[in-house]
Amino acid sequence: IDQARSHEVDVTLDVDTAHPKLKINGKSLQWMDESQQRNIDIENCFDEEPFVLGNTGRALKTYWEVNVKEKDDWVLGVSKATAHRKGPLALRPNDGFWVIRLSNGQRLKAMEDEERVLDVGIPDKVGIYLDYPERKVTFFSAEDGSLIHSFINGPSYEDDVLPLFSPWNNDPKPITILSITAT
Repeated sequence: IDQARSHEVDVTLDVDTAHPKLKINGKSLQWMDESQQRNIDIENCFDEEPFVLGNTGRALKTYWEVNVKEKDDWVLGVSKATAHRKGPLALRPNDGFWVIRLSNGQRLKAMEDEERVLDVGIPDKVGIYLDYPERKVTFFSAEDGSLIHSFINGPSYEDDVLPLFSPWNNDPKPITILSITAT
């Protein structure tokens, strides 16, 4: 994880891609039952599922961490910039998504072509490492540096992927992008 952390980037949330009921406050993201009082970019936003994209720049290797401690449900990973944002989403690599998902506070899954339940502890903080040259997307428990999952058939640089975040839609508790120096 130390090698991954050496590629830390500053991630900003792209409000224009946010589902209308996601509230963005700096680096924090939460689900609200009412639509937010902001101009909605109908063309670019996720319209059905509670997601938002982030921006990192275009480095060959990037790393960021997210605090998910209070959440029982979330999705984290990366998405092709061109992946579908309308209607129900197929969260799998063939459709441009490399993500892991926590459901009901107990089932951590890698969303591959077939969902794969991961036999690891539930992390409070997740580190995400995108390595274009190796075509890998790797997830770590940021507390102890242990491996959660690695997609080895990851995106290429030409795929232009972006960080993807979802606090899911069952409670208003936030997820927060962390600065490693603050962890």
